[in-house]
Amino acid sequence: MSSYERLNSDQGVESERQRCSNTNKISLFVWIAVLILVGSVSGALTRSQIKNWYTTLNRSPLTPPNIVFPIAWTTLYTMIAICGWMIWKAPLFPKIKLIKELYVLQLILNWSWTPLFFSFHLTGCSLLVIVIMDVAVSLIIYLAYQNLRKVSYLMTPYLLWILFATYLNFYIWQHN
Repeated sequence: MSSYERLNSDQGVESERQRCSNTNKISLFVWIAVLILVGSVSGALTRSQIKNWYTTLNRSPLTPPNIVFPIAWTTLYTMIAICGWMIWKAPLFPKIKLIKELYVLQLILNWSWTPLFFSFHLTGCSLLVIVIMDVAVSLIIYLAYQNLRKVSYLMTPYLLWILFATYLNFYIWQHN
């Protein structure tokens, strides 16, 4: 291969790498945007219930101020989106199918919890949903640790937050 052919070949490889890199950045951005958008819409749809119903409940003394929730969830949805992107980009390994199924399950549970709790006031049902979500996220962390360690690390703050949310939900269910 001549120097000219090698140079053109190297430039082609580099161009392909750049295109793949840009595609990856765009797909990551889409993951983040979609998760934050769904979370924001869910929050907007239940905002009146927070003012009219949630504030009238007996809540735990550990309940954070309402301003904490959108900040926490925007951060968490970003991390959850990055994890989803990493999971779907990952090469095949024995547990990846189960990790993907658990990821989808926890998203469905996450997005169903808000209307169950705030719109329908089903505090017991929402408690069951969030406990199942706790288990699903715990399993993702455990199963991903060996091959997708960054996913495990990024999902840990989410698990800690939903465990705290489980406590808050339980408190409301018990005291109202």
